[in-house]
Amino acid sequence: MASLVPISGVLGLQRAAHLLRRATMGPSVLEINSWANMTIQSAIVALMQPDTLQPFPKDPNTGTDWIYPNVIDPNQINNVWSPYTKSWWLENMRGSSLSIHARMMWFYYTHFPMIMTRIEWKPQFPIDYLRLIHFYALGNYKELAKAMCIDNAMLIHLDGRLNIKGSPQENFGREFLELFTVGKGSIQGPGNYTSFSEVDVQALTKLLTGWGEDSTFQSIDPVTNIPRGKVKSSDGVSASQHDISQKSFSSAFSNTSIQTGSIINGNASISSVSTELDESIDMIFNSIFTAKHFCRRIYREFVYYKITPEIETDIIDPLAALLVSNNFQVMPVLEMLLSSEHFYDVDTPATSDNNIGAIIKSPVDLVIGTIRLFNLSVPLPTSALTNHYNLFGQLESQLSLQGLELFEPLDVAGHDAYFQEPHFQRNWISANYLANRYKFAEYVISGFNSGSSVLMKLDVLSFIVNHVSNPSDAQVLVSELVAWLLPINLDTTRFDYFKNEVFLNLGVLNWTSEWQNYQNTSNEIVVRTQLELLMLALMQSPEYQLY
Repeated sequence: MASLVPISGVLGLQRAAHLLRRATMGPSVLEINSWANMTIQSAIVALMQPDTLQPFPKDPNTGTDWIYPNVIDPNQINNVWSPYTKSWWLENMRGSSLSIHARMMWFYYTHFPMIMTRIEWKPQFPIDYLRLIHFYALGNYKELAKAMCIDNAMLIHLDGRLNIKGSPQENFGREFLELFTVGKGSIQGPGNYTSFSEVDVQALTKLLTGWGEDSTFQSIDPVTNIPRGKVKSSDGVSASQHDISQKSFSSAFSNTSIQTGSIINGNASISSVSTELDESIDMIFNSIFTAKHFCRRIYREFVYYKITPEIETDIIDPLAALLVSNNFQVMPVLEMLLSSEHFYDVDTPATSDNNIGAIIKSPVDLVIGTIRLFNLSVPLPTSALTNHYNLFGQLESQLSLQGLELFEPLDVAGHDAYFQEPHFQRNWISANYLANRYKFAEYVISGFNSGSSVLMKLDVLSFIVNHVSNPSDAQVLVSELVAWLLPINLDTTRFDYFKNEVFLNLGVLNWTSEWQNYQNTSNEIVVRTQLELLMLALMQSPEYQLY
């Protein structure tokens, strides 16, 4: 039976590492060791603390950002700011605290995906989209969903700005139901998907007519203080492009009808358009399908991609009920799930589908998680902006080579690993993607460079000296590295492979003697060579690709 009963006692090394790998953008070795002594209650309190975004990204030509009221550099073409924005977000991930905040930003990016090339002609819009999901990352899912309906970037990305009375554009209304809220259930008949129908797509589309992006950034959301879209109006009072007819929904939404409340000279008042939006959100979130769909997405992000009937009954249903009872505040759901016996694999006998070490790392988790694990230094935007963008441009290329085009999913549903049945996260692995994951490990050890400048590099010898409790003992050294780098306990045969075949070269190397020689003479050639071989083998292992 899958159990949401919380675990007790101190976490220990493996559970601490599991929690931090899944719920943050990755822990350092020192952080794993520190959290191992915490109870689950204190760990959850620490994990749920909010994090802040770093200062807006800078244009290296001008030294200023491009957030209103700053003026973008007229000598640049629009798409030059896209990689800067991506670098900024990656740096926010790298520099984030041990909070679930950055992980939830990533989750919401996969849940409300955005294709940047559709919106890069207004370079502030992607920044505001990221600010929006950051604002609500630890807050209210229902409020975020409503804000997404009139977000400038989303209005362009899913054609909401083209949706006007007399000429409905269904893209956003369809995706809002199918992807963002109730989800698509089994087909019950023509146009009937259990949780919604084609009638509901048409009604919601009519309800959402008349909104457009605000390129002047004067329409500010009073809750988030972030620019948003606006109701199209020719007189500042009435909505010139909003459909005022009755919007009638199917039995999936209790046959609800929503009617424009205030009409001025044949047009809806601007306030009544906002009221209709509020009413539609209430209606959609009154459907239990919305809470269940969201909790399934949360489960797949934090636990495992496969949802069995047992998981649906024992985990999804109670989490959905908790979400509804807390008016769609997400933190109670996260706290319950991440404290549970199920999350730590102690609710059922050991099987092949246990959760620890069962998810394939996304390229972001591999790249950013590796940088954070070893606490690697990077050029900072405050002191070395050109080198900073150079390095993060290379890191973005690494993501691409591993199958993740950041901000450029092939489908409006997002990246395949987060929605495409039945493979889900197995989409991250192909022959080419795996080879490039292994190549990334080589770059970490050999270094990312720009000309003669080293931008980022793992000094394996220095890492061992500063972290391993007894580097002269091969058993201790390999044991501690395995515990820090790999999510699962290795059996004797697998452990001996790393220690004896890779590290000690089948007994040819007397490690204790070589380490003592290094300490006495500072001659590091032998110890550095063997340590780099071991570290590379661990980072290129199948186990390191999992968390």
